[in-house]
Amino acid sequence: MEDLIKSIDCQEIERITGENQKTIKQWKKGTKKISESASRLLRLYILGEASALLGTDWNGHYFKNNLLYIPEWRRGLTPHEIRALFWQVQQVSSLKREIGILKRNIEKHAEEINALEVKANFYRRQLVLESRFGMILQRNFS
Repeated sequence: MEDLIKSIDCQEIERITGENQKTIKQWKKGTKKISESASRLLRLYILGEASALLGTDWNGHYFKNNLLYIPEWRRGLTPHEIRALFWQVQQVSSLKREIGILKRNIEKHAEEINALEVKANFYRRQLVLESRFGMILQRNFS
């Protein structure tokens, strides 16, 4: 952290942390220890380390050129893309619900089709039997 503080000018550190010039000069000389909150803020702002401010769950995540880089993703995400993820999650949830409804409808219709096939097979057999019976009657009474 000391190398980072020494590599940045005092005005930039003052702008980032809000500390006065006297304290910043003491940090640079090493006569005063930098506060944990200022250290975290500088690591986030300068190095882009999200874990510096947000905790260890954010290890590997960093900000660079106004983009959030995630370890599992090749390129950084813009603020717009991050906001869009929220809506995409809602859309996926809605579509999953709709898929569930459609699956239940398909199952219901499949059951109806099966019942209709049973009826059709019954009527087909009845038709065959009645046709045969009709032919027998015709032979006997003709």
